[in-house]
Amino acid sequence: MEIRDRRLPLNLFAALLRSAGLFLTGVGTAFLLFVSAYPLGLVRAYPAPPAEAIEGPLGFEQGVGDVEDLYRGAGEPMAAYLDRLTKAVAGGVVHYWTEGDSWTTADTRYTRISVFDNYLLWMLSFQSQYQDSLQNYEFVTPRKALDRGYGFCSQVSKIVYSILVDQGIDATIYSVPAHTVVESNGNVLDSDYGVFVPHSLIEIQQDPSIIDSYYAQFGSMLPLLKKAYGQSWQQLGTADDFNNVRAYEAKFEQWKWAPPIMLLATGVFLAAAGMVLQRRELARPMPQLVPGVDR
Repeated sequence: MEIRDRRLPLNLFAALLRSAGLFLTGVGTAFLLFVSAYPLGLVRAYPAPPAEAIEGPLGFEQGVGDVEDLYRGAGEPMAAYLDRLTKAVAGGVVHYWTEGDSWTTADTRYTRISVFDNYLLWMLSFQSQYQDSLQNYEFVTPRKALDRGYGFCSQVSKIVYSILVDQGIDATIYSVPAHTVVESNGNVLDSDYGVFVPHSLIEIQQDPSIIDSYYAQFGSMLPLLKKAYGQSWQQLGTADDFNNVRAYEAKFEQWKWAPPIMLLATGVFLAAAGMVLQRRELARPMPQLVPGVDR
C-alpha cells in the first residue's frame, strides 16, 4: 500500500512564501522608518554649523516654524512686508563657509542633500554627472531650505523668491560674482545680510553710496558690497527654470516613499498568501490508502 499525499510540497511552498513575505515586511517597515525619521524629527539630517557661524553677524537668530508666517498678512503694507520677510529669512538661515568665502569640497557635508532627507538624490550625488549640482545643492522649496538652516546668499534669495512668487508678487533674483539678491517692486531684498533697501538695483548701481546707511552695521563689508552693487547685475534663472527645479524636488520627495511602501505591501501580500495556502492545505482531508502495484 502507498500514500499519495501532495500536501508536503505545497506546505513547504506556502511556508517559504510566508517566510519571504515576513522578511520583506520587516525590511519594508525598517526602510519606511528610515525614510520617515527626518520628517518626523527623529534625526537631524544636516550637521549643525559651528558656534562661531551661528553667533556671527550672518548667523542664526530665530528659526522659521511655519512657512505661512512668511506670507504677507491681510492689509500689510508691501514695503513693510518685504522688510519683514527679508529679516525673517536672514534670521533663520546661517551664512557659513568652512574656508574663506567660497564653496569648497569641505562644505559638502553641509550642502550635499542628506541621505536622511532624500536617499535617492543622495545616491545620485555620487555620480560624476550630478556631483557639481547635488554636492552643492540649493533648495527652491522654501520649507526644505529653512529646515536645513544654512546656506549662502543665492540660497536665501531662492527662499525669498519662492515665497513671493507663491503669492503672485513680482520678484527676480539678480547676481554678480560677489553677491546675490532679490528685487521686488523696485526694492532690494538682501536676506543674506537681513537688509531691505527701498531702492531699485539700477538706482543703487548708479549711486552705490545709497546702501551706506542700510548696511551700516556691516562696516567692514561695506567696501565689498558697494563694489558689488556698482557692477552690472545679471538675472539668475527664469521663472520656468525655478518652476522646473521645484517640480523636480517635489517629484523626488514623492518618489522616496515608493520603494519602502512597495516592499512593505509586497511583503504583506506574500505573507498573507502563504498563510492562506497553508491553512487551505491543512484543512484538506488526508488522502485515502490505495492499493500499490508490485512489479
